[in-house]
Amino acid sequence: MPRHDDEERGTRGRPTGALLLRFAYGAGLIALGACLGIVIGSLTETPRLLLERLRGPVETVELGTPAPAKAAGSAASAPLERFGELQEGKRPKPSGEPAEAKPEPELEPPPERVPPAELEPAPPVAAAPVAEPPPVPAGDPAEPPAAPRPQSAVVQVASFVERKPAEELVAKLGGSGFDAYVSQPAAQNGRFRVRVRPGTGESSEDLAKRLRGVGFDTWATSE
Repeated sequence: MPRHDDEERGTRGRPTGALLLRFAYGAGLIALGACLGIVIGSLTETPRLLLERLRGPVETVELGTPAPAKAAGSAASAPLERFGELQEGKRPKPSGEPAEAKPEPELEPPPERVPPAELEPAPPVAAAPVAEPPPVPAGDPAEPPAAPRPQSAVVQVASFVERKPAEELVAKLGGSGFDAYVSQPAAQNGRFRVRVRPGTGESSEDLAKRLRGVGFDTWATSE
């Protein structure tokens, strides 16, 4: 018997728990719906509030008694005319009468060019007479300048500071059959040079060989 009573109590408590769950589920759905409604309402209301703040305070206009149809038509066309005036701005309205054209100033003709005065040609200037050179008296024809004397090649043998040893060497060479002589000293060094002239039909090279053959140092030069 005690076991049977416990089973009856368990079967009676189960429906009560299910009802609580259903109640809690329904309350949750209601709360969720309320939250969604608040969120959606705030989303739709916020732009409208922002627009109203941007536009400024809203003026309320009291509407009087409706006028006849003609007055209503003119009242409806008034905002359109005002809108057209705002669009045109300060554009001046064309007047009925055209503006009078201003006469253009008359241009003065250019001044006539005065031709330059005719200049008389200057009289020709007579050329000054050119003095002719006096005639050269006829005389003996001028002699042509003398041709320069060709320098003959000689062979130098020695040079001395004093004249005496130079003359002694000339005497020695003359005894050997050479045509020797003493050259006067130049101003810059004052030396006496002993030179030998080549014989008839003899070149300076042949003379130098002959002098070297008897023991003299030679070098070719000119008088």
